[in-house]
Amino acid sequence: MKRLAFVVVAAALAWAGFWFWSAHALRAEIEGWFDARRAEGWQADYTDLFVRGFPNRLDATFTDLALADPDTGLAWNAPFFQVLQLVYRPDHAILVFPETQTVSNEGDVYAIDADGLRASVVLGDGDTVQRAGLEADVLNVDGPGHDLALAGLTAGLAAVDEATQVYRIGISADAAAGGVAGGAADGLALQATIGFDRPWTRDALESGRPQPTTLDLRTAEYRKGELFLRVAGDLDIDEAGRPTGELALRAENWRALLDAAVEAGRLPASLAGTLEQGLALVAQLSGNPDTLDLPLRFDDGMVRIGPVPIGEAPRLRLP
Repeated sequence: MKRLAFVVVAAALAWAGFWFWSAHALRAEIEGWFDARRAEGWQADYTDLFVRGFPNRLDATFTDLALADPDTGLAWNAPFFQVLQLVYRPDHAILVFPETQTVSNEGDVYAIDADGLRASVVLGDGDTVQRAGLEADVLNVDGPGHDLALAGLTAGLAAVDEATQVYRIGISADAAAGGVAGGAADGLALQATIGFDRPWTRDALESGRPQPTTLDLRTAEYRKGELFLRVAGDLDIDEAGRPTGELALRAENWRALLDAAVEAGRLPASLAGTLEQGLALVAQLSGNPDTLDLPLRFDDGMVRIGPVPIGEAPRLRLP
């Protein structure tokens, strides 16, 4: 019996020693990362750093966190941030975000308010991201000329295989507001496969984000009352982020989109009338005046409906 008690005590002491060694190593790794970023000209600051979670977890908690990359102009400020992981699973981390934070990109500041915003990341060989997920009960983003509110948000990313640079991505929200039409939507969903110029790894923050090269958009759906939008298709993306290819757009009860855009102040009423006349003709040619089926062609930096240019194509690049 004494021998068993001795073994139990020795094992407990050994585990405690291992935990404190792991906590010290984690703290040293974090401090080294911040020192390296500051040496590269970053702003990389925090007021306090705590590593807790004995006996089975390593929970790193930051207060007043500020990161800014001078090369990309991307910055993040958060009053609170946590990275949670189990001692015996260092390749799996849970990220806990504060209720309020700000993200800046080249001088544009976006204020983020959220309830229950969390993410998870699972790493594979070479610190490549194998799976990642994000969820929030409520997520509001307020920026210059842009506002977005989402409820019941879930998002996920998964590598097709460990050697690939292709990832499956899914996003859904129970309700959404803001965007082109403004007002409240009944929900949105997106499923896509995206190829990148290199794999996502743990050091993507400091070494530059992988950039998309191909987009296989299985479906992107938006529903608001009787309005239903669906987009699908394939695009190739060059180094400047310019897409080339074609997407198929289907809009049911499309006049509701014009009405909502006018009501939200994002489309002049005079232009909406002209658009409605033109789109009504297109819908009649397809056989259903309430449904639009349009090919959106991307080439030479422009978006076209057939041969008619309708505007500049968005640049598909990550900051």
